[in-house]
Amino acid sequence: MFLPQMAYGSAKTTRQIIQFRGVRYGRGGGDGELAESLNLSSRQFPALSQRRARAVVGTWESPTAIFGKGKLCVVDGTKFLYNGEKVGDVTAGEKQIVSVNTKIVIWPDKKVYDTETKQFQDLGAKVSATGVTFTENSLTMSGKNLDKLFEANQAVEITGSSIAANNKTLVVREVSSTKLTFYNGSFTAGSSTAEVTVERKIPDLKLICASNNRVWGCDDTTIWASALGDPKTWYNYDGLSTDSYAVAVGTDGAFTGCCAYGSNVLFWKEDVLHKVLGMQPSEYQIYTYTVQGPKQGCHKSLQIINEVLYYLGVEGVYAYSGGTPLLVSENFGTRRFQRAAAGTDGRRYYISMQDGETGAWGLWTYDTVQAIWLQEDATHAVDFTALNGDMLFLTGKTAFKTDQPDGAADSPIRWSAAFYPMDETAHSRKGYSKLYLRMELSPGAWVKAEIREDAGPWVQRAIVHGERRRTDTVTMIPGRCDTFQVRLSGEGRCVVKSLVREFDLGSEV
Repeated sequence: MFLPQMAYGSAKTTRQIIQFRGVRYGRGGGDGELAESLNLSSRQFPALSQRRARAVVGTWESPTAIFGKGKLCVVDGTKFLYNGEKVGDVTAGEKQIVSVNTKIVIWPDKKVYDTETKQFQDLGAKVSATGVTFTENSLTMSGKNLDKLFEANQAVEITGSSIAANNKTLVVREVSSTKLTFYNGSFTAGSSTAEVTVERKIPDLKLICASNNRVWGCDDTTIWASALGDPKTWYNYDGLSTDSYAVAVGTDGAFTGCCAYGSNVLFWKEDVLHKVLGMQPSEYQIYTYTVQGPKQGCHKSLQIINEVLYYLGVEGVYAYSGGTPLLVSENFGTRRFQRAAAGTDGRRYYISMQDGETGAWGLWTYDTVQAIWLQEDATHAVDFTALNGDMLFLTGKTAFKTDQPDGAADSPIRWSAAFYPMDETAHSRKGYSKLYLRMELSPGAWVKAEIREDAGPWVQRAIVHGERRRTDTVTMIPGRCDTFQVRLSGEGRCVVKSLVREFDLGSEV
C-alpha cells in the first residue's frame, strides 16, 4: 500500500464514418464497409439508403428468355411472344436473342422474326425433288415454290445430283417459283436421275451476338459472321463487302462469350481473347491475347457500361476497357461464383450469380462510378434486357422492371446492413462508450439497431418508428469489448446519414 502508483489517464477519441461503403466478404474490411447487405443502394452515396421498387412487367407459364426490341419479346415454353402475342413456335429451353435491323434472331432454334413484315421464319431452308433439270446457269424443280424459300444473293448447297459436277455451293442470282438461276457456266446441262437437295445452310453456333448489321457467332473452332443485314446468309463468299465470313482459330478450349465492343467483335475463352477488327470481310483481322475471359456458363454476364465491358470470370468480376481486364470484385474475398446473367441501367452493373460452394443465388449491384458492391437479395435472374430506358430481369415466371417509385411494389422494402467488425487495431485497452446514429425516416418506416460484442449474440439496442418524415439520432452504449458490430434493419425508406463512435484509449497492458 506504500508503493508508488502510476497515474492512469485516457484520452477520448471521436471518429465519424463520413461515407458508407459496400460489402466486403472475408477479412480486411474497414470502417463503413458491410459484412452483409440486403436491398441497399448507392444512389444516395455517401449516405446509406435502400434500393428503389420493382414493378411486375408480366407473368407467364414457363418463360426462359426476354428481349427488348421496341416491344417486349418473351420465350414462354415453346411460344415466342412479341408484345404479348404469339408469333411463332420454338423449342423449350435457354435462348440467345439478338437483333439485326428489323429482324430478331432466336438461337439455337435458328429462327427469325421480322418486326416490319410480321413474318416468323426459319433461318435455313431445304427442299428436295426428283426430276431436276439443269442448264448451264439454272436448275428447275417443278411445283416447289422456290421463291418462298430462297432469295437472290443467298448461298445454297446443292447435293444428291447424279451429275456429280453439279453438286456444289453457289450464290443464287434470280428466283422464281420453280427455278433458281446462277452465273453462266455454273452447271453441266442435263437431268438428274437421283433426288436433288437444295439447302440454305446455317452453321451450328454455340454463342451469338450482333455487330455492325451482322449476326456473329462461334462454334467449337470457328468464328462466323452472316452477310450484311441478312442473318439467313452465312456461306456467301463473292468477294463483296456484303459477304458472310468464317475463320478457324487454333486456340484450345471452348468459347465462353462473344459481344460487340465498339466497332470490334470480341470472342472469349476462359483464358483467351480473339479480337476481330475491320469493317468488311476483306479487312477483317483477328488478334489473339492471353487474358482472363468469362467463366464457362457465364456468357450472359457480359455487359458494356460507358465503354467498359464487365463479366464474371473464374476469379470474379472483371472490367475490360481494351487492355488487360481488371478484377473489380476483390471485396468478395475467397468467395467464388458460377452461372451468371447480368444487365445494366447505364451506371450500375446488376449480376445474378450462384455461389460456387453453397449453390445459393443472389443479385448484386456494382456502382461503376463509386466502385461499390451491394447485394440486393437472393434473386435468381435467368435473363436481363433493356426496354424503353428501363432495365428488366426475368426470374421464375415473372419479369420485373427496376428503379420504380415505391407505389409500384406491393409492400415496403425490407432491408438490412451488417457493418464490418469495428476494431481500432491498437494494442492498448479499449473501452467503447457511445455510438451516435443519425438517420432520416419516411412516414411509416421503422429501423432496428443491434450490437454484437466480440463474437457474442446480437442484442437489440434501439428501435425507431417514423410517424412522419423526421431526422432522428440514436445513441447506443456498447459494453467493454475488443471489437463490435452494428446491424441495422428495417422496413420503408430510411437514409442513414452518419455513424459516430467514441472510445477510451488506455494503457498498453
